[in-house]
Amino acid sequence: MPKFVCILPLRDEADIAGQCLQQLLTWADEVYVFDTGSVDETWEIVQDFAGRDKRVVPLKKDSVYFSETRLRGWIFHQARQQMRDGDWFLRVDADEFHHIPPPEFVRTRLHPDETIVYHQYYNFVLRASEVEAWEAGEETLLDRTRPIAERRRWYTPSVYSEPRLCRYRETMQWPPTVSFPFNAGFVARERLPIRHYPHRDPIQLDRRCRLRSVMMADNENRANWLIGYHYWQNREWQKFITPDDESGLQHWVVGSPLPEVHQFSHLRPLHIRATQRLVHAYMLPWLDSRRVGWSDEAYPQQITPEVIELLARELKQ
Repeated sequence: MPKFVCILPLRDEADIAGQCLQQLLTWADEVYVFDTGSVDETWEIVQDFAGRDKRVVPLKKDSVYFSETRLRGWIFHQARQQMRDGDWFLRVDADEFHHIPPPEFVRTRLHPDETIVYHQYYNFVLRASEVEAWEAGEETLLDRTRPIAERRRWYTPSVYSEPRLCRYRETMQWPPTVSFPFNAGFVARERLPIRHYPHRDPIQLDRRCRLRSVMMADNENRANWLIGYHYWQNREWQKFITPDDESGLQHWVVGSPLPEVHQFSHLRPLHIRATQRLVHAYMLPWLDSRRVGWSDEAYPQQITPEVIELLARELKQ
């Protein structure tokens, strides 16, 4: 049976890290974790899980910049030492909850020739009325012990999609210059449904905005953000609150199915897919042999001491 291996970088996610790991361990065979410099209890939560379940592998805690290339690539190259042809690996984040377990998705939603899956986000929001309830004391930090699915129930389906789940092959190459392996696989038509909770409560959202604004002000870090730079320069968390009457908001009842979203903008035209199908069926080992591989010297970029000190001050406020 193939394994399902998770690649999880995180930082300052203590409010959600435990729920994330608990959910992943309902289906994952291995979870490789890199903490990029948390100043809260995130790393301690990871180590506690690792002490109770060997499937959680705490690789390292180090103050490095987040990067889809060097950071996720480095984690992947630690994980691949235990992987075999036919296993599956996933890019995961602490604020993501898979609505359909990936093993079930592979078994029931994929054709045999499909080997890479894009995600379908259901972006759960923090509404204005929920902020008002927080400010009135009707919801507090104690509510973080409740499942996030019970606390945030309004969402919008995302149009944007990116690769999340991929079948491993021993010859594939993921150098430190790309955000996913070259020729990763033949893209599946269906998307993997994920409930996404980036905005969970005012305290968490405020910390998130302060963290990102400090990182975005750092010239050393800007090259790591190909998109979203101007979005995360904003440190005013109130601008990320969703009005209750915003068009397109949908309500989810915990435990019920989410309405399926069938979007295909991630697919190439049919004539190109036909060519890709042939290439991925017969030519991948040859193509892999002509790609640049990972360098043993490659490592995520270190955060400067000045920024580390600034982050520590900012996030302890």
